[in-house]
Amino acid sequence: MDFTFSPEHVQLRETVRRHAEAEMKPHAAEADDTERFPPHLFRRWGELGLLGARYPEADGGVGMDKVSDCIIREEIARVSQAFCGAYSAHSHLGIWPIWRAGTEMQKAEYFRPALAGEKVACFGLSEPDGGSNIRAMKTRAEKVEGGYRLNGAKLYITNSPMADFMLLAARTAPDLKPWAISLFIVRLPDAAVHISHLKKEGLKGSETGLIAIEDLFVPDDHVLGEREGTYPVILDSLTENRVGVAASVLGLAKGAYEEALDYARTRIVAGKPILQYQAVAHRLADMITDIEAAHWMVYHGAWKVDQGTIDHASAAKIKLFASEAALRVTEGAMRVLGGASIMREYSVGRHHRDALVYLFGEGTSDVQRNLISRGMGQEDYLP
Repeated sequence: MDFTFSPEHVQLRETVRRHAEAEMKPHAAEADDTERFPPHLFRRWGELGLLGARYPEADGGVGMDKVSDCIIREEIARVSQAFCGAYSAHSHLGIWPIWRAGTEMQKAEYFRPALAGEKVACFGLSEPDGGSNIRAMKTRAEKVEGGYRLNGAKLYITNSPMADFMLLAARTAPDLKPWAISLFIVRLPDAAVHISHLKKEGLKGSETGLIAIEDLFVPDDHVLGEREGTYPVILDSLTENRVGVAASVLGLAKGAYEEALDYARTRIVAGKPILQYQAVAHRLADMITDIEAAHWMVYHGAWKVDQGTIDHASAAKIKLFASEAALRVTEGAMRVLGGASIMREYSVGRHHRDALVYLFGEGTSDVQRNLISRGMGQEDYLP
């Protein structure tokens, strides 16, 4: 077993960290205050090859592995989880299914421009009434001449206020079965799609929308793969993305820990740095232990993705632990900083608010526990 990163992985981490520190970090606080994402970052990520890192060179990508994808996400989230959320919604959820199941026309018109950052993607899945139950989806797609007529609503859709296209899930049959849910590519803006910008308490630097869809016509050639029943593609996309999301919350936990450690080294109380007080040192020890445990789970999961052996339960375990650990770490960072933690000159408060989102986002912690429990007794305890 080899637990070391390759020289290429180390170089990638250094490159993305330099970019994040120089070109993303200066915009993080302003994006949080204004609740607007800096749109130039998508084009820049395209230029750097970050959006296409996960995809084969033959399809226009860079040809890196899932470990590389997790490194990129971790380093972006270390300065802004909101930026990483926008990155994830675009580079994975919004286009991975097109790469996996799309036609050549769909890849040429949407996937490849998205890799270059020329078009911004979003993924319309969650609904106001459905919660985490995808099969209870109410958005309907009725077959009409030349295409489909869609009606329904989507909620908490990252990137939607600024997206050029949306990958939209809708029911193509009344049955509560996987084959009854299909994916559609929707150009934006469209008069039949009304998007309201939502104000949030976390991930404020990304843009999230409530979407109302009324008599939207989608032509046949914009049905993903020109076929119905692509629900399994949704599940595979969500499973892999849970490993990526876990990498991003690992990154925000590291960002909070590093700021807390630096503060503990420089904050003087009663003539000595507070790091020398056992209560503070023990809190930081718990934080770094959580980070290290999450680190190994994330990169073992990334390795399993690359080996083609990742499963729903394994991905759920990784996302569950990493998100809950990130919450503990960011709260610990706030406690180390004390009153300073609620001052905007520090980022730990933003990191903590962003960590709270991932108790619910990308599948709630209880949904992850459901996925884990379904597999109990069906596989060995050890990976």
